[in-house]
Amino acid sequence: MELLTIGKISGTHHLKGAVKITFNIDNPSVLAGEKIIVAIDENDMRILTVKSVSPLVGNRWVAEFEEITNKTEAGNLKNGFIKIRREILGLDEDEYLLTDLVGMNVIDVKTGENIGKVKEIFDTAAHDILVVDSPEAEAMIPNIQEFVKNIDFEKREIHVELIEGLRELKGKKYSQDDGMDEE
Repeated sequence: MELLTIGKISGTHHLKGAVKITFNIDNPSVLAGEKIIVAIDENDMRILTVKSVSPLVGNRWVAEFEEITNKTEAGNLKNGFIKIRREILGLDEDEYLLTDLVGMNVIDVKTGENIGKVKEIFDTAAHDILVVDSPEAEAMIPNIQEFVKNIDFEKREIHVELIEGLRELKGKKYSQDDGMDEE
């Protein structure tokens, strides 16, 4: 069974045991009535039933669980990650979550070079940015069609076309005289 991490509990909301959760999915209300896993750490995971989910502000929501009845119990869930079965989201075959891209190899379509792995993804006002890391360099690649040419989920590869300036070598700095200099 494949589990997706879709949010993180940031704290309690009121005395009856509700929690505040920052979600990375569009519509957390689909979780109402579903069983989820709250992973506090490797050894502490709890299966809970979502009683209700309501919007707070931005991507932050308030959730109540059947099994949690007071603020103390809710406080024990702080910093826990929300994990669910993929089928709960009802994604179509061609849909994916941005978190699905984390850990994938990134390949330059022109050279065939493995640029590195997606370390994280962050959102800007215009589009998402893939942060790709390798021992030699780091790249920040906009997740748009001009740069991301293909995503192969079976091979766990993202094929990209880079332009100058998207990739920065580690241990080097820019010099106007001759390009790159050792630090």
